[in-house]
Amino acid sequence: MERNQLLLFLSFLLSAVATLLGIVQIATSSGSGRFSAGTGGGLFQTSEIGAVVLNIGGEIHSGESTYDSTGADTVLRELRDIGEDSNIKGILVEINSPGGTVAASQEIFNELLELRKTKKIVVSMKDVAASGGYYIASASDYIFAHNGTITGSIGVISFSPNFKGLMDRYGVSVRTYKAGKYKDMYSPFRDSTLEEDEMINKQLTDTYRRFVEDVAKGRNKTVKSVEELAEGKIYSGEDAFRNKLVDDIGGRREAHKKLSELCLYDGLIPLIEKEITPFDRFLQSIGVLFEGKALQAHKLSLLFQSQVLVILPSSLGKLSL
Repeated sequence: MERNQLLLFLSFLLSAVATLLGIVQIATSSGSGRFSAGTGGGLFQTSEIGAVVLNIGGEIHSGESTYDSTGADTVLRELRDIGEDSNIKGILVEINSPGGTVAASQEIFNELLELRKTKKIVVSMKDVAASGGYYIASASDYIFAHNGTITGSIGVISFSPNFKGLMDRYGVSVRTYKAGKYKDMYSPFRDSTLEEDEMINKQLTDTYRRFVEDVAKGRNKTVKSVEELAEGKIYSGEDAFRNKLVDDIGGRREAHKKLSELCLYDGLIPLIEKEITPFDRFLQSIGVLFEGKALQAHKLSLLFQSQVLVILPSSLGKLSL
């Protein structure tokens, strides 16, 4: 009996070790920089001419991307790798995002605009490509949208909850210790002063003006023409086409064809897409089953690290604020 128990224990131990070694092997062989060609290329560093598919999905924020959001650090790393590969002639950017933080959107916009000097960039908009999503799209050579795409929302918004009335009702107060007159300017426990409101409005105005100027630069339009379409206005893809915020109506098929033309490629240029490894799928399953709320909380914390947000109104976006 004891011998059988020992054999059973050893079998279990060997199985556990084998499983662990398998997971380690998959993890070490997978990475965020791995790409595979959807039309016959190789990995990211390819010896053949091709174009990379870049996905901008979910809320846009600083730091690393999650399974349902886009981190600027992750995207910038991929874009710099693309810039160093002379065989990569273009980028097909697929956007399905309601926007995100200002700095993250600006970083990706600036990097794409710089890459546009040596690579051709075409955007394919999905359900939503608004605010920060449109900001990024405007850095491309050509933009496609579906008729039902929600886009535009060129504007800036800042949130600061105020619990003072509720606290006064129940006799609750908060003592604040600070060094610096305006250190608690965004405090939810008191009303803001007129001077603080003016400072915040100045911050929003400066950011909004930069947003409009960047869109004008990316789209080769005048600042005045962009201002007429801005102010947070939201457009369908069809309406955006009429107002020349996008260049044509279509999806990936049309964007792929246009990118091939811009790259002067005979036929359809091979598309190199990020490879989703078994380990990535395993982590995603774990995240969905056990860490969904934690990922959402992490995403919210990243968004709120920036006091000024470039986002779609919550009624239309995926993020409820």
